[in-house]
Amino acid sequence: MIGIYGANGFIGRHIVRRLANGDRLIRAVSRKFDSDFKYSFGDSVGFVEADLRQPLDMASTLQDVDTVIQLVSTSSPGMKNDHAIADITDNVIPHVQFLQSCVRAGVRRYIFLSSGGTVYGPGVVVPTPETSPTNPINSHGLTKLTVEKYIQMHGYVDGLEYIILRVANPYGPNQVFRKGQGLIPAILDHWRKGLPVRVFGDGMALRDYIYIDDLVDAIEAVIKLPGKPQLTINIGSGEVHSVIDVIRAVELATKHQFKQERIEARTTDVDVASLDITMAKEILNWTPKTKFQDGIRLTVGD
Repeated sequence: MIGIYGANGFIGRHIVRRLANGDRLIRAVSRKFDSDFKYSFGDSVGFVEADLRQPLDMASTLQDVDTVIQLVSTSSPGMKNDHAIADITDNVIPHVQFLQSCVRAGVRRYIFLSSGGTVYGPGVVVPTPETSPTNPINSHGLTKLTVEKYIQMHGYVDGLEYIILRVANPYGPNQVFRKGQGLIPAILDHWRKGLPVRVFGDGMALRDYIYIDDLVDAIEAVIKLPGKPQLTINIGSGEVHSVIDVIRAVELATKHQFKQERIEARTTDVDVASLDITMAKEILNWTPKTKFQDGIRLTVGD
């Protein structure tokens, strides 16, 4: 059985939809579920409401689960370093407790979505391979990296199979805007509300954006990967776009021209986050298929 944790979020919902009609039993776990989403699957998916911060409740969800997809996160790069203690409390300690429960329950494979845009930090080779130094300059990246290290520890000590996916910025249909997270959903939210968009600095910071279907393709490939892998793999589109590029792409898709408000750049952001996806292509036999402008059109058209 595959356990999808954080199944009610943007990525989680897309994974549940993709895997629901497959040949593996699916257990979707989240703190809460929207009823329309939950009841749209009939009996093909088992839904369990449990909070990552409640270790016993989470441990009880692991019965018969041999593969875990861990998506839960309450942090984001946009929070800067203003909530570092809360980041540790909410995004390190519960993850480590859950990871230990997985080992005790006999989970065979642990798939963790980390952050390709924040764990490496400034001054690395561009595009950045998985072998590059990791020096996060924001709390979000540091918590992700800390959890990575605990996963690797259990891989070495307990033989846990793991695949850590350092993911670029995912986007696509049904992505709800949350303050501080996601440039594309933020721009679309402001478009729907008729608001100007905020641009940090000169708007030339470069980021990798991956369409949700391509990300789910990669996760499917990881689930099916043979052997007993213990790997860290970048998942991105293989190209970067500036903030200004993204705004123009949305303007083209919506036929709406935004007013822009310029604000001071954040010191916790790197200038370039560009992932080398050679390993993903070679090991997973995976390649992103969706061109950026096509992905924006599909997202807007939802």
